[in-house]
Amino acid sequence: MSKSDNVGMTFWGHLTELFKRLRKSLLALIISTVVVMIVPISFDPSNIDLSNPFYQTIASLVIENFQERFLPQGITLIPVNFFAPFEVYFFVSLILGSAIGLPVMSYQIYNFLQPALRKNEKRFAFQFIASFVALFIFGLVLGYQYVVPLTFRTMLMFTESQNLAPIYNFSEFFSMVGTILLICGLIFTFPIFIYLLVKANILKTEQLTQNRKYLYGIILIGISVLDPDPTLITEVVTFIPIIILMEITILISKRVEKKREATD
Repeated sequence: MSKSDNVGMTFWGHLTELFKRLRKSLLALIISTVVVMIVPISFDPSNIDLSNPFYQTIASLVIENFQERFLPQGITLIPVNFFAPFEVYFFVSLILGSAIGLPVMSYQIYNFLQPALRKNEKRFAFQFIASFVALFIFGLVLGYQYVVPLTFRTMLMFTESQNLAPIYNFSEFFSMVGTILLICGLIFTFPIFIYLLVKANILKTEQLTQNRKYLYGIILIGISVLDPDPTLITEVVTFIPIIILMEITILISKRVEKKREATD
C-alpha cells in the first residue's frame, strides 16, 4: 500500500487495515507458540522411547534449563495440582512464542504507522525501537546470569536457617522466574523514557543533575520493592548498571538540548 493510498483512506479503511495487521500479528504469535510447543528438537528415530510418548521440544528444553540454571542443590519442586505442569508448559511456550513472533508483530505495526511518519520520525522510531529492544535484552541477560540465581540462593539460605524443607511449588517457581526476568528487562528501559521527556522539552537535564541523589534513591527503593531478595546483593548487581546507563542518558540528553538551543 502506497503512502498516498493510506493518506486518502477513510476511518473505516484505516480500521480495516489495522485489524488486518493485528490479525497477521496474532497469526504469527499462534504459529510461533505452536512451534515451540510441539516441534521436536531432534528428529532422530533412534532417540524415540515408546514407553514415553513425550519428546523434547523448545519449551521443554527451556523449562529444563531454568531448573538446572536457577535451582540450587537440594531444592525439590512439586506440582500442587494435576494441571500445574501443563500450565507452566503453556506459559513458557506463550512467552517463547511472543519472543519469536515479535519481529513479525513489530513489522506489521510499523507498516501500519509508516505512511503517517515523516523521514526524520521514521529514523527516530527505528532508533527508539532498537534502543528499547537492546536495553530490554540486556536486562534479561543480566537477570538470567546473576539476579535470578542470586535471588534463589539467598531465599534458600533463609529457608535453611529456619530448618524448613526446601520444597516449593512448581508453578510458583516459574512464575517467579518470569516475573524477575520481566522486571529486569523493563527496569533497564527506564533511561529511554528519561531521554524522551528531555527530547520533548518536558524535563531538563539540569533537573536531573541537581536531583541525582533523589532519582537514584527512588530507583533503588523501587528495585528493593520489586525484587524478592531481602538482601542487597541483587539490588547492587542491578543498580550499578542502571547508574551507568542513566549517566550516559544524561550526557546524550545534554547534546539534544544544545542542538535544540542552537536551532531556536
